[in-house]
Amino acid sequence: MTAITLRIPDAMDKALRDAAAGAPSLNDYILRAVRRQMTLDAARRLARIEPLDLGGEGDAL
Repeated sequence: MTAITLRIPDAMDKALRDAAAGAPSLNDYILRAVRRQMTLDAARRLARIEPLDLGGEGDAL
């Protein structure tokens, strides 16, 4: 696990708290957003890799 520190500009505080109103906590909302962005970033990196020849592999991967 990697620890990260986020600094939220004061100008974003109210909007962020309003967006997180339905979440269990502000921390939980931010954590989910970070995980979602990390997943999207990883998917973009994978999409740039040349297609792999997985003929006959099926669901083995």
